[in-house]
Amino acid sequence: MKTLDRGSILEILKDHNIKITPNRLVVAEVILNSISHPSIDEIHTKLIRDGRNISFTSVYNIIKTFESAGLLKEIQTHDRCRYDPNIKPHIHFICKTCSRVYDIDSLSYNIKLPENIMGMKVESYELTYYGYCSECLLDKLDKDE
Repeated sequence: MKTLDRGSILEILKDHNIKITPNRLVVAEVILNSISHPSIDEIHTKLIRDGRNISFTSVYNIIKTFESAGLLKEIQTHDRCRYDPNIKPHIHFICKTCSRVYDIDSLSYNIKLPENIMGMKVESYELTYYGYCSECLLDKLDKDE
């Protein structure tokens, strides 16, 4: 994944009619440059480790603003909400043990969006697979031996 520079992030925020503030900009830099589908807590922790003085509540409110503006999408795992800046239709795999979320390219599996279903117009889809990631499977095998 290519890292977005500050200028690109500013344009994205402007395109979504989001007022630019220093805190919104640093939160956007974290979430828009992440492939790990971070939780609000993980975003906040990263910002604090990077020396930013920002409250958890501010991060929460900013993420919810971004979500409302269509900049990102919430993904519910068994233990927390995670956020995905890729709002185009694609598939997710969620590990039932560690709650990691993986993107799966829809084109790789030849999944096509039907124009309509039972006379209803289809505009988008969500498809999520649940199971165990390769890392958790190895851990499970090690414990079973």
